[in-house]
Amino acid sequence: MIRIRLLILCLTCSVMNYAQNLNLVTTLDNAVEETSGLIYFDNRLITHNDSGGAAALYEINTGNGAISRTVSIQDATNTDWEDICDDENYIYIGDFGNNNGNRKDLKIYKIDKDDLDKKSEKVKADIIEIEYADQKDFKFGMQVTEFDCEAMAELDGHLYLFSKNWKNQTTTVYKTPKKEGEYTLEPLEKFIINGLVTGADISPDKKRLAVVGYRDYIPFLWIFSGFEDDHFFSGEKLYIQMDSIYDAQTEGVCFLNNDILLISCEATISYQQQVFLFNTLTIKVDGTYESEPND
Repeated sequence: MIRIRLLILCLTCSVMNYAQNLNLVTTLDNAVEETSGLIYFDNRLITHNDSGGAAALYEINTGNGAISRTVSIQDATNTDWEDICDDENYIYIGDFGNNNGNRKDLKIYKIDKDDLDKKSEKVKADIIEIEYADQKDFKFGMQVTEFDCEAMAELDGHLYLFSKNWKNQTTTVYKTPKKEGEYTLEPLEKFIINGLVTGADISPDKKRLAVVGYRDYIPFLWIFSGFEDDHFFSGEKLYIQMDSIYDAQTEGVCFLNNDILLISCEATISYQQQVFLFNTLTIKVDGTYESEPND
């Protein structure tokens, strides 16, 4: 069990500190050292590698971290796969990593879950091509761009992208249809995230948005709730700073259910590729604290 520090930011911007529990689930197979996104459905945990990795999805045995199945995406390239999400019928893989700000080939692969369930080694994918309406400069610049992205979530028929802004550690939200095609995305809203965003997911009941990332080598988790429609930052805001896993590069996040999250980190000098579990039932937005159930 790993202890982490919790900061609760209410609408009044008050800040409180509480200890919380982050539990190690498993260390992942070395084949997914650069695990970047997570989804969980039908009792299956699925991940993928980021830039330069195979264009493939990996089903993970949560008991020992081994890969139980590998599925290649036909005619796809992993230029920089950064996050994955799903809805009732499809899986979406975001090939929109853009550290240097000069990519003009951003896309999202859309995979039918029925095809995945056929147990074949390869599946086909439709392609959603995207560009940002507010990006005018595509000059190469290492880790200075506002138009990198590593986080995506699905809500009510649309995909939402959360930018990784290297300039000022904010995040901008973009919205795209889920249908195959070419789209120019307008910015919806911006939030001072105080770090670099690397993953996102929305709870099954659609009431919470989880966003992970890191700042100054310290990983964090934001939980947004009580928002109206897709104005994700209009409600309550909960900030969890994970000091105890200092230098872990958090990458993926997904809801197991409405209350429990899985959070992954890729391999670094300090950490192996791992998956952690965080139970939101141990916290309350009013600032009170409960010991973790089943502890």
